[in-house]
Amino acid sequence: MKFQHATWLALIAWFLLIPPVFSPMGQHHRSFNDLHAPMNKWDILGKFDSQASCEKEKENVKAEAPARIRFGREHPDQDPNGNVLAVAEAWQLAECVSSDDLRLRRD
Repeated sequence: MKFQHATWLALIAWFLLIPPVFSPMGQHHRSFNDLHAPMNKWDILGKFDSQASCEKEKENVKAEAPARIRFGREHPDQDPNGNVLAVAEAWQLAECVSSDDLRLRRD
């Protein structure tokens, strides 16, 4: 029984997810994100073998986000489509989620 349990745990992957970021289109002239999208619509920023490695990368991403937001706001000429700003805003909400998390199910 313990071996089966260990095998099952080995099959679980961890995803670092961020709310979806969209390129400029239609009435949106700059990149934008959907901060209220359900988790099964979020973008995969990375896939990890363990929760610990996912959490470490999440910390890195969240730590980098404020500097990128500041850059996007202070230098809009260097981020003309707003992609740096939109992605950094999404990074602030990054979450590690196991592959068996029910929030990832497609309805």
